[in-house]
Amino acid sequence: MQVGSKEWMENFQEAVNTDQELNVIGKYCVTDLLLQIGAKEYIVQINQGKLTNFFEKGALDGWSFAIRGSLEAWEKFTQPIPPPMFHELFAAVFQGNLQLEGNLKELYANLRYMIRFLDVTREVKNKLVKGV
Repeated sequence: MQVGSKEWMENFQEAVNTDQELNVIGKYCVTDLLLQIGAKEYIVQINQGKLTNFFEKGALDGWSFAIRGSLEAWEKFTQPIPPPMFHELFAAVFQGNLQLEGNLKELYANLRYMIRFLDVTREVKNKLVKGV
């Protein structure tokens, strides 16, 4: 299963929604963000910390902020032990591996949630490795 595929996103949604830490810190997190993984652009809807819906972005779909990256960048970011400068959102951004766009105030207002949200991407990949 490839990072960013529909199947991967479904597993990611389940991992986010069952993560105990996100359930606590996400109580007031309500946002629609764009998550770009290579050529795939997903609108990710979060309500009270739950990833309630995701779908491929259409021409008229809105979002508050975006986290964009190449497929190669996300493959490195989601490794169980990522290489240097792929270990954390801002490290990846500062090196040009990921990009942030849009209303960054909303990202910063929910920063603790979003950092953990992105950390869960590694757990999705780990579950796949353990299941082999």
